[in-house]
Amino acid sequence: WEQRKLGEVVKEVTRNDSTSEAPIMMITANNGFIEQSERYAFNNAGESLKKYILLEKGELAYNHGASKLRPYGSCFALTTAENARIPFVYHCFSVENQNAEFMSIELNSSEIENQLRKIVSSGARMDGLLNISFDEYSSVSVVLPSIEEQDRIAGFLRNLDRLITLHQRKLEKVIFAFISL
Repeated sequence: WEQRKLGEVVKEVTRNDSTSEAPIMMITANNGFIEQSERYAFNNAGESLKKYILLEKGELAYNHGASKLRPYGSCFALTTAENARIPFVYHCFSVENQNAEFMSIELNSSEIENQLRKIVSSGARMDGLLNISFDEYSSVSVVLPSIEEQDRIAGFLRNLDRLITLHQRKLEKVIFAFISL
């Protein structure tokens, strides 16, 4: 495995397209990308929608909002849509010659959180966002195996997530059936 600075393997994404019909999405620490309408009953982007970043499938976004689950933010690869409009306050980037899903796993690790803890200049601002620029974020060190190994690790964890979801649904059905008795 090779240690690299994140900035050596990513490229910042800042594209926007005010005419795009792509879904408006946001990141939650628990579930990654979700459509904004799943969280809010209305489009709260308003006029700022013109500045939203147009992310393409396989690109990543770092939500530098503090949460209980991820006090130093969370990063996910867009895998559920071909493209999406993302809040412009997120740090968005593409990876070169790396597996985006693996990269998001690496960037949500406790090792990265420890590095971010040292970088973040102060706590969350009034808007709940951590004081960290894209340049500061891309200064973290990541440990990367070969692309083939990244693909295998990401695939294994993706399948594990599906299996967990399947069993959760089965359990919910059993509990519902039991409660209905």
